[in-house]
Amino acid sequence: MDERSFQRLLRRTVALPVALLVLLAIVLVLEILSLTSALRWVDHAEEVIADSRELMRNITNMETAIRGYYLTGDRSFLDPFVASKSQVFRELSLLDRLTVNEADVHDRLAEVQELDLQWLHYADHLLDQPFGHLSPQEFITGKDLMEEIRKHQLSLLRSEEAFRDIHIRRATVLNRVVIATAVGLSLIIAVSLFTFTRRELRELSDTYERHLHAEEEKSRQLAESRERFQITLNSLGEGVISTDAEGNVRYINPVAQNLTGWSSYMEARARPLREVALIIDERTRQPLGDLVDITRRGEKVVGYSTPMLLVNRAGHEYPIEMNCAPILDEHGLLSGVVLVFRDVTQRRQTEQTLRASDRLTQAGRLAATIAHEIRNPLDTVSNLLYLLRQKASPETETRQYLDLAGEELSRITQITSQLLTFHREAQSPVQVDLVRVLESVLTLYAPQIQIAGIKVTKRFESHRAVRGFPGELRQVFANLVANAIHSMPGGGRLLLHVYESALPSDAERRGIRITVLDNGTGIAPGVRLKLFSPFYTTKGEGGTGLGLWVTRGIVEKHEGTIHFISTIRPGRSGTAFSVFLPFQQVTGKLDLPRAHHG
Repeated sequence: MDERSFQRLLRRTVALPVALLVLLAIVLVLEILSLTSALRWVDHAEEVIADSRELMRNITNMETAIRGYYLTGDRSFLDPFVASKSQVFRELSLLDRLTVNEADVHDRLAEVQELDLQWLHYADHLLDQPFGHLSPQEFITGKDLMEEIRKHQLSLLRSEEAFRDIHIRRATVLNRVVIATAVGLSLIIAVSLFTFTRRELRELSDTYERHLHAEEEKSRQLAESRERFQITLNSLGEGVISTDAEGNVRYINPVAQNLTGWSSYMEARARPLREVALIIDERTRQPLGDLVDITRRGEKVVGYSTPMLLVNRAGHEYPIEMNCAPILDEHGLLSGVVLVFRDVTQRRQTEQTLRASDRLTQAGRLAATIAHEIRNPLDTVSNLLYLLRQKASPETETRQYLDLAGEELSRITQITSQLLTFHREAQSPVQVDLVRVLESVLTLYAPQIQIAGIKVTKRFESHRAVRGFPGELRQVFANLVANAIHSMPGGGRLLLHVYESALPSDAERRGIRITVLDNGTGIAPGVRLKLFSPFYTTKGEGGTGLGLWVTRGIVEKHEGTIHFISTIRPGRSGTAFSVFLPFQQVTGKLDLPRAHHG
């Protein structure tokens, strides 16, 4: 059962009892409201009956007072009359309000009220006359009027008592209905819950058991996964160290133990990261800052491009590359960092060997080229010397032969100087005029350019110097010019453009941009992604596959960039390489100690 089905089952199991209880509550509330309404009507009838009896008692008191006065002439008998007169009006007003919603009772009350007012008028008229002047006929009239009042009030009282009795019976019935409903619905709910929810609860219990077993299986798989992960980390060829939020080591794999000099995991556990792995800047020799704090501020993977050294417990130093990533808990808070580093000693040695191999290959090519170029002037000089030995030549021709011989010897000297300059290395970075570098490269490849029939266009818009190694920069542009010549075996156009520019990503980084543009065959799309890879070449046996790889390494060492675009469209094919070299470096890679090769 999936999570959604489990939730539906849980809702059904809970919803039915709740729905039945709500139904029971609604029915009971409605019946209790009806019972309450009936009881209110009973209370209302009781109040009307009580007020009616009070009105009759007051009228009776007034009649008794009038009769006593009529018989004795003593006005003290009129005190109850005066006291009850105001009560009569109050009771009439109260009954009028109480019976406003009972039309039949209200009409009877109106009749009683009319008779009461007539009798009060009769009593007032009687009291206004002197004692003994009331005729028997007037006395009988008052008595009849009082009898009529008693008759109507009794009718009103009996009507209200009947109304009360009806509501009492209704309230009794409703009370029994409420009790019966509560008992009946409770039994129905109990039976329904027993019959319906028993199955649901059993299914819910079974589902819970299955989920419990599934969670146990997940826990087992998690433990196995953790064990496999531990084995994987221990089998990595890179060093891995993880810490807690305070920067204390929680895990260190065997590679990291070997590099840092700690013999076991438990020995390094709970120690500060700086104590276990001391990492310093290779150029400044200063320790890096708190890696946990740096990662906490960045909250992302931090890659360090600056050359760094790992100093182990014995003081040995290893050049490393390193990344540092945060470990976040379920709330997104930093709970530690993981440090991944690798020893790049062997790779540095390999790269230095490859660069030396590329330089030796270039030197061999240059030697072959210069040997060929020197041989032609030497043949010319030999022929001229042979002619000079012939005495028959006039004086003018002798001078011409000597001038030609001098020009050829000067050409040999220039070519030899270019060879020495091309491979002469400065021991520290200097200010390099890139225009002069390009001129020397063009001079070196002038014979190939001439033989291939290539037209060279030079647009040198800036002569500002950049800081670097002249020999390495000559190697960069020699590789690019040689590749351009190779792409135009049947002739073409070569453009060299030098101008001041800036990085698109950082307008404040100013420098010199050099564009080498040709209209050769272009670079195929499948080749472009591998162009800067080592040992990849499109020249067959004539290439080493190291030229552009070394070129990019030199440019990046000078903190520059190299990019290219190419097309193989017929009639519009060609390639443009763009090299940017900044005026000032930031990381100080050029100042690092350089490797020397014998």
